[in-house]
Amino acid sequence: MRSYIIKPKSVKKSEIIKNDYIFSASRHNNIQINSNFDYLVNLIKISKKSVSLTNQKKYFNYVEIGSINTTTGYIEPTLKKSIDISTDSVFQLEKDDILISTVRTYLGGIGIINQKDQYLVASKALIVLRELKKDINKYYLFGILRTGFFIEQTNLILNASMYPRMDKDSFDKLKIPFPTNTNHQNPEKVENHISNIVQNIIDKEEQIKLKNKQIDELIEKELKEKQKAGSFSYRYPKISEIREETRLDTGLYERNFKEIDFLIRNYEGGIFQIPLDKFKSGSTPKVRVFDPQNKKYKWVTPTLITDQGNYQPSATINMDSKNNLSKDCILIINRTSKGKKGEYVGITCFYEVNSFGLGQHNQGLYQIKDYSKFEKLFIICLLNSKLYRKLCGCISIGSKMKEMKSLDFAFLKFPNFPDSKQKEIVNLYYKSLEKNKNLNIENYLEIEKIRNRKLGIFQLNLEIFSLQEQLETLVHKIVSEEYIEIDFAY
Repeated sequence: MRSYIIKPKSVKKSEIIKNDYIFSASRHNNIQINSNFDYLVNLIKISKKSVSLTNQKKYFNYVEIGSINTTTGYIEPTLKKSIDISTDSVFQLEKDDILISTVRTYLGGIGIINQKDQYLVASKALIVLRELKKDINKYYLFGILRTGFFIEQTNLILNASMYPRMDKDSFDKLKIPFPTNTNHQNPEKVENHISNIVQNIIDKEEQIKLKNKQIDELIEKELKEKQKAGSFSYRYPKISEIREETRLDTGLYERNFKEIDFLIRNYEGGIFQIPLDKFKSGSTPKVRVFDPQNKKYKWVTPTLITDQGNYQPSATINMDSKNNLSKDCILIINRTSKGKKGEYVGITCFYEVNSFGLGQHNQGLYQIKDYSKFEKLFIICLLNSKLYRKLCGCISIGSKMKEMKSLDFAFLKFPNFPDSKQKEIVNLYYKSLEKNKNLNIENYLEIEKIRNRKLGIFQLNLEIFSLQEQLETLVHKIVSEEYIEIDFAY
């Protein structure tokens, strides 16, 4: 991992006074920077446009700290009633607003709004950057803010506490680098190239969201249109049913669960279940080194799998024991503190060894590998759908840490869709294409967007990480004043 921190060998008394008598070592470190830079405070204004929620009786698309994906910067608002938002005032948001989390900056809590919505609002724990002060590309600026170079800078100025906070008055200390003639004979081309990469990442995220929605619609439509005779009727549970289930701390008796369960059991194509012996637990090796220089295995935990079921291959591990990821498999989150009702338990990803390499997953995940690749992909699509998020939420147990045991997953029923419908669903999740050729600055984004619409979710996620690595390399070369060749391959 690259580091841009310059640690001084000594600190003058005058510098301690200048830093408000703060003795924290990080406050006296410096950051490596090129000859062409400006301070963030000179580039963009903070928006404080607010909306009062007092006496409001509306639904809002609410963005809070956890709405920003810290790995990709993608923002997923939550639809909430005004009464359910625990504050009297929120920020009004507009398309292309850049949001910086005051408490997750050091983790990468920086995102950009990519939609128009008059009811889109944000928590005041977020800093909203809107109006540019100088003639610069906002996507270039966002790209810089999303890199390790910027994140490392914020660590030098965060107010120390249990939850380090970003102070909006510190923007005069944060440096934004710009390309020079040393990087390229036409520095503006480098800026445009970075802007294009950032917009390509955003478009891929939007396509993932769209394809997940299409999968949900296909599953629900197939189930509802092909029901056997009979209709759903809800009844309160009998004592005999509770004795059979042997559980009171559950949503198994709720109307919502019963209705979805009936929809699946009553499907005319029949159902299938995953046998208990197919589920294999993971482990954390007793002897291990995380993120070693010699990156031997990928490290997989629930926190590295997004809410949409996409694995983020950002951590590695070395160990002296045998690894447990050597074949393509399904990985299912079996416990998480996320959510209120367990709706994030059971989120599933596809681990493809050819794409990620050998790996090791911990005990927070179950592994299933004894199915064909196509069958694995179809199961993943079902488990990540909205219907199965609700089912898993009802089945899961626990208070703060929601959990499902292998026995609970084996209890789940899956509809046996015809092959043609399974293929239609799986193609939205997994579909690869040749990379585009003959790209240039002018046509790059248009042609990439056309290809993005045809790719599967799995491939889109892989390419997002390739583009992020490319972005990190470009910014590193700008800061180090190295020559940059405009290369569209990733």
